[in-house]
Amino acid sequence: MSSVNRKKKIKDRERVGPAHIYAYKLLNERVKWLHPKFRPLEKAIKESMMPIPFEVYLASMVFFSMISAIGGAVVGIGVALMVNVQPVILEFLIPVGAAVGFGAMTFVMLQMAPSMRVKGRSSKLMEEIPHFIGYMSTLATSGLSLEGIFKAIAREESEEEMVKDAKLIVRNLDIMGMDLITAVTDLIHRTPTGPYSELLEGAIITAQSGGDLKEYFNATAKVQLEEKKMLLAKSTESLGAVAEIYTILLIVFPLLAVIMLSIMGIMSPSLGGFDLVTLINILTFAVIPLCGVLMLVMMDTMVPKR
Repeated sequence: MSSVNRKKKIKDRERVGPAHIYAYKLLNERVKWLHPKFRPLEKAIKESMMPIPFEVYLASMVFFSMISAIGGAVVGIGVALMVNVQPVILEFLIPVGAAVGFGAMTFVMLQMAPSMRVKGRSSKLMEEIPHFIGYMSTLATSGLSLEGIFKAIAREESEEEMVKDAKLIVRNLDIMGMDLITAVTDLIHRTPTGPYSELLEGAIITAQSGGDLKEYFNATAKVQLEEKKMLLAKSTESLGAVAEIYTILLIVFPLLAVIMLSIMGIMSPSLGGFDLVTLINILTFAVIPLCGVLMLVMMDTMVPKR
């Protein structure tokens, strides 16, 4: 798939759809009383870079929750008709409970989605900073201004978060007519609190005071690389502990379990109502593979992606 088609798919996936627009037109006036109660959600939507206004997203949350509640009621009615439930009052409570449960679950999941995207964006930025800050330092050394640095990064053919942020700054400069300080400040307001926002704030202060961007980026790069080394050291220690768990869980435990079950088979053909051969098969073909998959997932979450 070409990069153009990939970008088009991403753009189509993230844009505001007709369902969001319909929900906004239908429910916006009726859910305005919820706006003050969900201000943290507005902040999360902005920091997650979701291309949807807060008011539209909140109306969509209510709209999709209503649809989910209707679907839950239909499922509950179907269950009540197919299953003979006693006492009879439960036949009426099941559809109501299913509707409330489905609607509440949908509402909570949609409410949590922006916060989860903020965490994902924050972790990606933490991974990208040590690599991009060296690039920014090189561009500053070549004599580019802060604006030129962001424009150079924006020309990169990549879907990394810092490239997207640089493209946002260039859009604000070239299309929205903002000056550099306002454009970068707008990005800071859309960025989770952390080293990246501090990097942007420091770059603005350095540019405003006429400081040396090269020295600023070099000093910040040293700090970020040291933090990266510490993070890798902690990851290595954690992987060492995981290796010990792997040895115990997937090597020692299966051997001991098979030996113990074999010895017990001499005295009794069953254990707790289960045939010992069946228990050994469950251990071999279910428990050990499942533990192996869990260990792989655990190691994948602990290892830095770059």
